[in-house]
Amino acid sequence: MATDLLLHAETGTVEWKDECVVVRTPDSPDYFFGNMLMLRGRPSTEDLPRLESDFAQWVGIPPRIAHRTFAWIESADGEVNLDGFVERGYDATVCRVLAARYCDIRPVATNASVEVSPFATQQDWDDWTWMQLSDMPDPADPTSQRYLAHQQRAYRALIARGLGNWWGAFIDGEQVGSLGLFFPGGMGRFQSVITGEKHRNRNVCKTLLSEVISRTAGLAERLVMVADETYHAGKIYESLGFMQQGRVASLCQEPPTGRCTIDSDGECET
Repeated sequence: MATDLLLHAETGTVEWKDECVVVRTPDSPDYFFGNMLMLRGRPSTEDLPRLESDFAQWVGIPPRIAHRTFAWIESADGEVNLDGFVERGYDATVCRVLAARYCDIRPVATNASVEVSPFATQQDWDDWTWMQLSDMPDPADPTSQRYLAHQQRAYRALIARGLGNWWGAFIDGEQVGSLGLFFPGGMGRFQSVITGEKHRNRNVCKTLLSEVISRTAGLAERLVMVADETYHAGKIYESLGFMQQGRVASLCQEPPTGRCTIDSDGECET
């Protein structure tokens, strides 16, 4: 979470409270994990009314802020039961925090057809947007489109300041995967590692990661990435030499889809 806070401080605001850390991205209210509370520890369902009140006070309320997001550092292992929050309309996620030094990285099978290079044109970013939207449940959702437009602006601003780069994997000129790697506070933090659906299971991700790590050797003490515990990508990262350093859990209550009106309690009604 330390690397996340460093990046959030570069693209938004981070404010430390006694109970939590308040993260805001004022120019992107649709950025669910850029407008959130980072808690001191795992909450209980009895804490929810207070947490939702804190969120309303410090982050915002509908119509501008129509979601709620909470995150915290979890124990290194063991079951995390968040069913009570799911029953109250929250999506729960537990992610592994993986880290490696450059000297820990191992050679892996790669794809000789893949060429790796930093983004250089607007077309690269347009293709990135298309690939990201294609991986979302509803590519036509205006919320997702606004979020990605903000992310593109934020990442390009970080690149312009020399804080990292966005890298693409290309086969015959077609973008088939991409990732970001930024260097806040002396650490390398990967962002949004993705492979196009029709090119998965062809070592595109391993090739992209291996090449980017090789080209950025010496720019950071450690490399860090976060992967959903239920997603297979963690095994790819471990094959390269990344090891689990901790876990992060989160709860996110997304806004209702479609048009809405605000009721007397400040809630969004469909």
